[in-house]
Amino acid sequence: MPGAPPRLHGVRAHLIVPALGIITAVGLLVTASPGAGAAEPSPTAPPGDYRTALIARLAKEWRDPALAAEIVSGLDPGLLASLEGRVPLAEVATSPFLTYRPERRPAKVFDSVIVYAFGYHDAPDGGRDPGPVNEALAAATRTLLAKRSLPVFAQTEIAKILVAQGVPRVTSIDPVVGPDGTIQYLSTAGVAAQVKAKAAAAGTDLGAVAVVAFSDHAGRSVLTTKAAGLDAALAKGMKLPADYDSASAQSWTRDRRSYLATDLLARVATL
Repeated sequence: MPGAPPRLHGVRAHLIVPALGIITAVGLLVTASPGAGAAEPSPTAPPGDYRTALIARLAKEWRDPALAAEIVSGLDPGLLASLEGRVPLAEVATSPFLTYRPERRPAKVFDSVIVYAFGYHDAPDGGRDPGPVNEALAAATRTLLAKRSLPVFAQTEIAKILVAQGVPRVTSIDPVVGPDGTIQYLSTAGVAAQVKAKAAAAGTDLGAVAVVAFSDHAGRSVLTTKAAGLDAALAKGMKLPADYDSASAQSWTRDRRSYLATDLLARVATL
């Protein structure tokens, strides 16, 4: 990831390291917090309390009230303040910034496809193998394209699978390789920027973009694609992979708690 990690209000920057384009340290997000079986917040909590409002919204988005209570109750105060700066209390219940279940449209309306990778496995030769989640994302993309051929822009891990399976019109979105040959992680925003640049160079009109992404990553993927100036949504009827890979090389993509806690910081830093 080029450049220094973002500095958030009240969050100590030396604890933030690159992951999902900006961080790997999930521990920054959640301080000493209840265990996985933590109870939901008391219904008598003050209605004007920001944490309580955030828990209620994320419980709905994540469809897991206990997990929402656990993560939000332990959020670093600086991150919570940054979230409130982006989404005031009055907007918590409705703001698109906090959506994890974005808009879906009929598959027939899309003109192109962007596929965002999620995790990977380290290969014996020092490269990267797709891993089961990216294989599932490739399968979801093939299903979407079963009735219509569209230009596809997919991260390398998935593009290789699609090309090998004979899917036409696939453009690979590759990570940056440093002078020493080290592969640098490509953020979600970095993928969207590459897609725009490559489409422009090829004279491809992206039009309405169908986003294919891991289920919990789909909300931010659509928001990031829109932030890049593209008309993006999910396709109706498309089943997105939702099972985490405990063997992923990226620690924050191994389980749901780690990812969702990380995703909140990623939203504040990049959207």
